[in-house]
Amino acid sequence: MKTHSEAPFSLDDAITQMAEQDPDFAEGIDWQQTGHFAEAVHAFRKALDRHEDSPLLWTFYAWALAETGDVHAAIAACRKAIALDPEWGIAWNDLGEYLMESGRVEESLFPIRKALRCRHFDRQHLAYMNLARYHLHRGELKRARQAAEEAARLAPGFRPARELAAWIRERQESWGIDD
Repeated sequence: MKTHSEAPFSLDDAITQMAEQDPDFAEGIDWQQTGHFAEAVHAFRKALDRHEDSPLLWTFYAWALAETGDVHAAIAACRKAIALDPEWGIAWNDLGEYLMESGRVEESLFPIRKALRCRHFDRQHLAYMNLARYHLHRGELKRARQAAEEAARLAPGFRPARELAAWIRERQESWGIDD
């Protein structure tokens, strides 16, 4: 449980700290941000050789793997991050996303919901977007719209959430569906 003296979790702070500590992680971030995902995988793998107990590194490694199309390896890397820190919410969220990407939609709900309850997670809007995608896969437009609207409420500047909520609302209105 969080105590009053415990600072709130910040993924940005964790990323900055790891980038300052490990040049391979910093290089992986640079490669990732410029769309060079195979190079990012290589850099994150080198960093993991020194910090194999870092859920942050396993999560970024998973992200880079997913971007190269190796979603099954990304799922395994997320599970490794979660084993290291069961409260590492971004890995739970990403696991849900990668399960959906691999066609395992029904399996994705638990990790997405788990992410929303994790202490080490400050990107709840991303989990709500994945929850919206889950409900869309199931044809549950009302629930999908509610999740997208919650993502937009949590991160007002996050345009994909606003756009998805509007797209769903338009479909509901034009199709006369208010499930």
